Amino acid sequence: MALFGLFGGTANGSANPVMLNLYELAAADEIARANRIAQRWRAYHGQHPKPLRVRQGQPDDNVIVNYARVIVDKGVSFLFGQDLRFELDETTETEAEQWLEACWQANRKMTLLQKLALNGAIAGHAFVKIVPGQPYPRLVVLDPATVSVTWEPDDIEQVVGYRIQYPALDPQTGKPITVRQLIERDGTQWRITDQRSSADSTVWQTVSESVWPYAWPPIVDCQNLPCPNEYWGISDLEDDLLALNSAINFVLSNLARIIRFHAHPKTWGRGFSANQLNIAVDETIVLPSPDAELRNLEMQSDLASSIALYQRLREALHEISRVPEVATGKLENAGSLSGVALQILYQPLLEKTETKRRTYGDLLVELNRRLLALGGFGEENHTVLHWPELLPDDPLQERQAALLDQQLGVSQDTILQRLGFDPDLERQKREGASAQLGEQLLGAFERGQ
Repeated sequence: MALFGLFGGTANGSANPVMLNLYELAAADEIARANRIAQRWRAYHGQHPKPLRVRQGQPDDNVIVNYARVIVDKGVSFLFGQDLRFELDETTETEAEQWLEACWQANRKMTLLQKLALNGAIAGHAFVKIVPGQPYPRLVVLDPATVSVTWEPDDIEQVVGYRIQYPALDPQTGKPITVRQLIERDGTQWRITDQRSSADSTVWQTVSESVWPYAWPPIVDCQNLPCPNEYWGISDLEDDLLALNSAINFVLSNLARIIRFHAHPKTWGRGFSANQLNIAVDETIVLPSPDAELRNLEMQSDLASSIALYQRLREALHEISRVPEVATGKLENAGSLSGVALQILYQPLLEKTETKRRTYGDLLVELNRRLLALGGFGEENHTVLHWPELLPDDPLQERQAALLDQQLGVSQDTILQRLGFDPDLERQKREGASAQLGEQLLGAFERGQ
């Protein structure tokens, strides 16, 4: 909710009932959001609720299949599983590009991006904080559950304040405290206030206060999947998907319990007493009278209907999550597939990933602009993102198509980038190899060879 004064602590006793009600609504909204994020993290880590009650001393028939982690990890891998390259000038490598690349290397580029995407997939929103430092700024992936945002009442895109708040332990006393940082817009600048509060006090103590001398804040954020009219985006684990995962676990758990009770046939008989029957392994079974019977009681069903229900629920889960089963490695009765066939099979995941490339791409372009401003290269640098191909292709077909593109006038740098090579690095290697070959030829000539 967009409420001014939300970061200033509790409302005083003179506040009118309307403001008190707004504070209560804002607090309830933050608590509900934090609970949803915590529930999704539990699902990601496989901590799903058990569908069946387990009595003390009895076997646990609950079956937990964690589709949540598969869906999230596959989405993260498709988004940031391969190297993403940034360029300012596509014709030459500038000093700003070299500095930006070194800055990302210092911050473990791809590892940081995967953590960012994982947070976004779980919480629906991703945050990166810039911490100035030497020789390069430090990038911190924030836990979305600890961040609250205030924006203009009439423009949800105009953020006026961030609050980062989390529990911690006092390093001196070891007692629990609450730490928070307020980043609030102050005219054309941003004011950063660090505060803490102890468990036995409701008063916030200001530890430090500073001014961020830029028109933009040190936090960059984006929605995981677009959600209009809302600040927070859509996660990969919405409630409907988690409910489907729970339904699958319930069906499989019931199947496990039925099999435990009824998978083994029960032998029964009539027309004799128990002491008249000898069924030892090395003995012949002889019934004591012609009217005696000995039979096995077996299941009359192979649970086909329950298995079919499980399969339908699993298909529905993959359809809703837009992660087709083929993306998880399940490909039955299929030979060599063409690129078009693969695109059709992967189409839901490709469309979902392309949407994420828009949201996270905007974050990265803006983040790079701010990093370069901190590096002294100005505030008007807009990077071009070179995303890798989503689906693997036949290497021979790729190179044949590259030769045709080169004949049509496509530059060698563009072709090398499309094939996953760094043109500048390859150029340096070729020059180095040529220089080494020239030295070898000159040495052979001097030796009279």
